[in-house]
Amino acid sequence: MVVSVPAGRFPALLPGPSRPRSWYLVAPSAALRPGQTLGVQVGGQEVVVFRSQEGRVHALSAHCPHLGAHLKHGTVQGELLRCPLHHWSFDGGGRCRAAPGRSDVSALPGPRAWPVEERFGGVLVFNGPEALFPPPDLGGGEHVWNVGPPVTVGCPWLPLAANSFDLEHLRTVHHRELWDTPAWETPDRYTLRLRYTSRVIGTGASDRLMKALSGNRIRVELALHGGTLMSVKSDLGRARGLLLASLTPVAEGTSVRLAVAARRGRIPGAAALVLKVSRWLYTSFLRRDLSVLDGMRFNVATATADPVMRQLLDFAVGLPEDGDDARR
Repeated sequence: MVVSVPAGRFPALLPGPSRPRSWYLVAPSAALRPGQTLGVQVGGQEVVVFRSQEGRVHALSAHCPHLGAHLKHGTVQGELLRCPLHHWSFDGGGRCRAAPGRSDVSALPGPRAWPVEERFGGVLVFNGPEALFPPPDLGGGEHVWNVGPPVTVGCPWLPLAANSFDLEHLRTVHHRELWDTPAWETPDRYTLRLRYTSRVIGTGASDRLMKALSGNRIRVELALHGGTLMSVKSDLGRARGLLLASLTPVAEGTSVRLAVAARRGRIPGAAALVLKVSRWLYTSFLRRDLSVLDGMRFNVATATADPVMRQLLDFAVGLPEDGDDARR
């Protein structure tokens, strides 16, 4: 696939979809207790997620199809979500199951149901009628996850993703140099994977700790899943790190939410300590990026000259767009 380089640097002219049809990490699982509802943004869509009294999580379009009341104000009753305005009740599949004064509700409309899964300590919603691919597999149940609050950056998702694939930036800002030639692969249409080994040349506190943990040989596997989920696996020799970043297009730019993992240990409290250290390392690393990306106008023509970034742009072109049919 070859990227068509647009004659400009504006977000509307970037290659690939402006809102990819993909999975979005919308909230920590702990923020959605049984019987609770949350209104969330899913790649330009307004969606309500709710946890049934039995503990199952469902996702529906945000507005009741009757007169348009916002379902985040609804009431969870068993497995159903009841509209706050006229008390129509909907199941997790979007079917109307009850309405006051009506014995037969089979012909009544219901809100669209969205694919939803709980992974990585959070709630994932796919912004399409059916999931085109499964959420990434990042290591099963041996990890404890912590999902942080979202941070909004004033640029589209593609420059944010490109920042992670920019190995020159890795050296100039993050004080890392490569030991060898990076390798990339696209095992399927929805996954782009980059592997490289780096060493620390910085002298900050987090740099010194990273150097001590890794013996100054850090093996990294970076993967972009559907354009919206980015996983980072770091092998430091003495320790391993695992991070998931969710990129959600919003009106102001891109909302970034991080989930950090630690392996479950036999020592009580050990995982919580590892999570705390891992979050500090990752946020120290990423803090250098997010503020300077605000307001960025991505120069596609320059990016195509870099072989790794060219792979990212080719990948972006093949991702599906969140089409008009998904916004009904």
